[in-house]
Amino acid sequence: MEPYRYHPIQKRTAVRMLTLSAGLPGDPLSGSLAEFDMDNAADETYEPLSYVWGQPDFDCPFICDGKRLAITTSLDQGLRRIRRPDRDRRVWVDQICINQKDTTERGSQVQFMNAIYKYANSVLVWLGPDTEQVADAAFSFIRSLSETLNDADRYAQFKADHTSEMLTQRREEDWASIKALTQLPWFERVWIIQEIGTRAPAMLFWGDASMDWHMLYSVCDKLTEFHHLRRHFDIETSKVKFVFQRFVPPDVATRHANRLSFIYELHRARHVKATDARDRVFAFLGHYSVTGKELCELSANYDEKTGTLPSVYMDAAVRALSGSGAGSGLITLAAVQHLELASSLDDWHERLDKAGDRDYMPSWVPDWRTYTSHILSEPTSPHRACGTGTFSKPSFEVDEKSLCIKGVAIDVIVEASAAVKPKAFHRVEPGKQTVIEQLWRTVCGYGVDSSGNSGDHLFSLQPLYQPSALDKVETGKQTLIQRLWRTLRGCGVDDEDEADDAAQSDDARCPAVLAYMQTLSNGGAATALRQFDRLHASASDPNDSGSDLSGQREQESRENFFRSIPDSQWLAQGAAYLTRTMAAAGDAEAVAPELRSLATSEGVLGLDAEWSRSANGASSGRVFARTAKGYFVLGPQVLAKGDRICVLWGGKMCFCLRPLDQGRFLLVGECYVHGLMNGEAVRLLEKNELQEEKFVLV
Repeated sequence: MEPYRYHPIQKRTAVRMLTLSAGLPGDPLSGSLAEFDMDNAADETYEPLSYVWGQPDFDCPFICDGKRLAITTSLDQGLRRIRRPDRDRRVWVDQICINQKDTTERGSQVQFMNAIYKYANSVLVWLGPDTEQVADAAFSFIRSLSETLNDADRYAQFKADHTSEMLTQRREEDWASIKALTQLPWFERVWIIQEIGTRAPAMLFWGDASMDWHMLYSVCDKLTEFHHLRRHFDIETSKVKFVFQRFVPPDVATRHANRLSFIYELHRARHVKATDARDRVFAFLGHYSVTGKELCELSANYDEKTGTLPSVYMDAAVRALSGSGAGSGLITLAAVQHLELASSLDDWHERLDKAGDRDYMPSWVPDWRTYTSHILSEPTSPHRACGTGTFSKPSFEVDEKSLCIKGVAIDVIVEASAAVKPKAFHRVEPGKQTVIEQLWRTVCGYGVDSSGNSGDHLFSLQPLYQPSALDKVETGKQTLIQRLWRTLRGCGVDDEDEADDAAQSDDARCPAVLAYMQTLSNGGAATALRQFDRLHASASDPNDSGSDLSGQREQESRENFFRSIPDSQWLAQGAAYLTRTMAAAGDAEAVAPELRSLATSEGVLGLDAEWSRSANGASSGRVFARTAKGYFVLGPQVLAKGDRICVLWGGKMCFCLRPLDQGRFLLVGECYVHGLMNGEAVRLLEKNELQEEKFVLV
């Protein structure tokens, strides 16, 4: 049979659409292609197919307009599953509707992907063959769960039967099929984010079984609060929740406003898989976060010479930086996450020579193939290291592969830990040194010997956090230490010596233990944002004609809410965690009485879990460090001694740079530095205690 030959698409707004011929299970697959004008897509009937390509072996025949076209085994199986026995079906399938051998056509057709799925009558999802014969059980169990979780009485009983203590009595077989479902490859494919991410209804096909997509999502969403259940049975509901309506604009009154950032969305998708790593960018070109002239002109380029991986990633980075304005917080640079980084100038030259100029990825360009930790500079973050005035807008220029950006150098790293492991602040083993104690001793240097600054207790209010550059408090204003002791007196603690010391203090320094706990938890930002969402999300009306669709007003409210939280509340959270953790480790006396009293005061119950949740999210995959002046730092896993801590104009967070020579640096990554997260560096600059510099990142 003569091979099928593609003809160029004639109309600029057109795609090809496949009419899949009716047939019985044993019949050959066949169909015909025709141009389809996307300008009329909303008024037409068609169903796109979402599936996993699988092995790139095109060894299955498809008869297209009477000629032979080769397709993959996975697509062959999917088309046979959705083919009707008695009538044709109009579908869109990327592997057939796009000439995969024409890189120019592939790039131009990407622009229509979102619209194809957005305007579909229904999306057909082929999850793959049911090799373990569990699809029927999985879908039946999900339907049963849907009925249970949507009935108040049955839900209450389900909740009582599935506490962490009761899980060992539940049948693992009941959940094994759902575990298998959530671990299917389809949920990890980058292109499915936009294919299933619209409001279009969808039907899932797994072997001979089928299920409505929205029902699966609804059950997974309701299982969110059953953390112990999901962990016990290894149910990865987060995969389902992540892709659900990812291409539908969010409610800007909640933390989902992060999704308005193109770079944030690329970062959140780092866990998914892509056969072609360039698709980690191209798969989001139809996303609502692609706004502004620069990003809107970003196009898919699969050319082997001009569309190399470094050039695609750098193009996206430059466009995002150029069009970000003052509100981005330098999220593009904050998204840089290295698995390794040159340690010296010679090492850098060696790596550059090995890669070659064509394939070298500059250190300031995010590599979307790597993931080490959550991003701290999320758009809803309340931090403002660069302040809110003139320096809140980035000042930079790009010269070939170098980025020249302005800011101020603060200090140098002199001590750094190993990377903090996931859930490090959840695990406590009696008799073993806790992570919270280890970092306090080794990096902060407290309690190392009997003459340490902590007195009789490892954790107390006595040692002060006192980087040499911290501001002084204006005369006549109450100091932080005084305010904290007033709070402690309200908890029944009355130490006259400590109170007298506080009264004589004239600086803005805080107890080192507070700075320590705040650094490990990113200043409590995640806790504050969760509180804000609970208090304010219900008051937001997205249909209000006066609603701020950009989210600027809501962001200002978040930042004001964050700054209204008193230091005593943050200290109470940290004290609650220290008290519980050190007691569980068999060393309750390591925590001073004033902190233990604060931990048991009214309103503090459960705050230890709130702190550990935020600390695990912020610290996982990062290192805790200390600078020469005494600043506490939470930075990227490749941070090392000798790296510079800087504030770059426009950045929400501080940044860590590695010096090479003649003003050139490698970007190590974003970092939290306690005492520098609210414009303090700008005030030091205005007092001529710091000087503005240009940093050339290579």
